[in-house]
Amino acid sequence: MLKFYLNRDLSKRLGIPLSRWKRWSREFLPPDPLGGHQSGYARQYSTKDAFLVYLAGFLVSILGFSIPAARQILHDLDLWLKKNILENDAWAANPVGDATIGHPCIDLIIIPARRKVTPAFTYRIRSKIERKVLSEGAITLWQEKFAEQIIKPGEPLKTGCYPACARWVDLSAIAEQFFVRLTSTDS
Repeated sequence: MLKFYLNRDLSKRLGIPLSRWKRWSREFLPPDPLGGHQSGYARQYSTKDAFLVYLAGFLVSILGFSIPAARQILHDLDLWLKKNILENDAWAANPVGDATIGHPCIDLIIIPARRKVTPAFTYRIRSKIERKVLSEGAITLWQEKFAEQIIKPGEPLKTGCYPACARWVDLSAIAEQFFVRLTSTDS
């Protein structure tokens, strides 16, 4: 069943002030097809639209991206987000994942270009495949294996590490938090 949400409902469920939620939705979504500000219709959000506004709001308020930069990031990652998070029924059906495994750990690393070039950002998406615990006495170590996907490759990394200006986003935690809050008061 396709469910739609209103501004006030999403604001309350997600713990975001109503005025901020409305501003973000105006900035990051196309105009409402049913009308504008004074049409008398309240905007209705699908789960996909609500998640995109929530993620963009995170990029702006927590990571400090400008609104145009956050809009560009959403545009660049649109197909990947649809395929791996928004159309993945496991997130919506079971927001907290399996009790022993959970949802796959997905990290998004956003690397801005050092010069004004196209593309402006390079995205590296790391998905955890396996995690082993290696215990050595009082010290506990983990060995993790990741699969990494690069979207919009920009300048190649000349060193083995990420630049200091790279911003890390734990997409799995954001999606889990969003879906838990969204479904916590559903009847």
